[in-house]
Amino acid sequence: MHRSIGALALLTCLAACGTATPQKGPTTITVWDYYGSSTPIKPVVGEFERTHPGIKVDYQAYDYETMRQKYATAVSSGTAPDVATLDMTWIPAYAAKKTLAELPDKPLDTLYGKGALEAMRFDGHFVTALYDFDAYALYYRKDLIKDPPKTWNDLISTASSLRKGKFQVLPDTFHFAQFLYQAGGDLVQNGKAVFQGPQGVRALTQLRELLKRGGVYWGDDQGDSSGIAGVKDGRIAMFLNGPYMMGVLKDGAPDQKGKWAIAPAPIDVQPGSYLGGTGLSIPVSSEHRDAAWQFIQFLLQPPQQVKVFTQAGAAPATEAALKDPALTMPDPYFGGQQTFPVFQQALGTAHHYPYVKQWTDVDRAVQDAVTAALLDKKSPQQALSDAAKEVDDLLVD
Repeated sequence: MHRSIGALALLTCLAACGTATPQKGPTTITVWDYYGSSTPIKPVVGEFERTHPGIKVDYQAYDYETMRQKYATAVSSGTAPDVATLDMTWIPAYAAKKTLAELPDKPLDTLYGKGALEAMRFDGHFVTALYDFDAYALYYRKDLIKDPPKTWNDLISTASSLRKGKFQVLPDTFHFAQFLYQAGGDLVQNGKAVFQGPQGVRALTQLRELLKRGGVYWGDDQGDSSGIAGVKDGRIAMFLNGPYMMGVLKDGAPDQKGKWAIAPAPIDVQPGSYLGGTGLSIPVSSEHRDAAWQFIQFLLQPPQQVKVFTQAGAAPATEAALKDPALTMPDPYFGGQQTFPVFQQALGTAHHYPYVKQWTDVDRAVQDAVTAALLDKKSPQQALSDAAKEVDDLLVD
């Protein structure tokens, strides 16, 4: 980042976020991180402290589930950290409950593409800075599939013609939303469920048709939700997932090196993906927002962003990092393919989940509906209609 841009951003934050009470000695910020042992954050704390001698970092690591529970409790009790890594699927509820501090427009509005920028805003203000992203593309066995499917009809045709392996059908909101957005639909609009409309029924019907014609159901009963067990034993030859799965494949199925490739997700009326990932957020209770903002800006600089991939195997979110040679070089596991441009293309048309405080319950209702339809317990129309009534009741509160 240019020094002048960083100075302008800091001045903006000082005006918008407020300054900490003057104190003797360095300011200490508390950072909570759910990345685990592969974190790209902990290794750069020392460098940040050296280049920002007025700030010390109290780094605290938690696993994903512990972080989910601990952060929710901390927000309600006023004991939240100064900076936290938050799953982008959590951001809607926290933002809607006004627990996230507003972040300055600069330099955030210059670092990302359109899809990322939209996901980071609530009520016209940035409430998180995307650190890594998750948007879906099609993974396929290129030794079994000559031409990757480009449309929904192609996908069914390809899945039904496979002699070995099937298309992984996951009964969750992530994958249903992928098809819903491609059909031109949405989950919630103006405080009302809209996923039960024609686009939603079409999307869920497509998933059920895939399951019947060359798909394999991969629910919780299958164990590992990534499906790596099915990949290893050949049951899965195609699936939709995000860039983090590249690392999962390399670690979990090293003997299949050179057999996999990645293509844009097959579409219906338009491209579209759910957008997930990790956001860097400052709770409104932070007493050191200016120092916290300096730490976030440091983590968004290209050298630190590239470590999101080289250290953690995830996809950095800033456009500068996605152009780095570490991410644009041919990948031997995928037969020399340059893989990240495919995911960057998906990011450009991705949709964030609706910013409603009841999102966790909405997510559960949608997932239950998708599961019921895939297991033939309800028709797609009935399952989505029932879920929509439940969601509308939730959104009244």
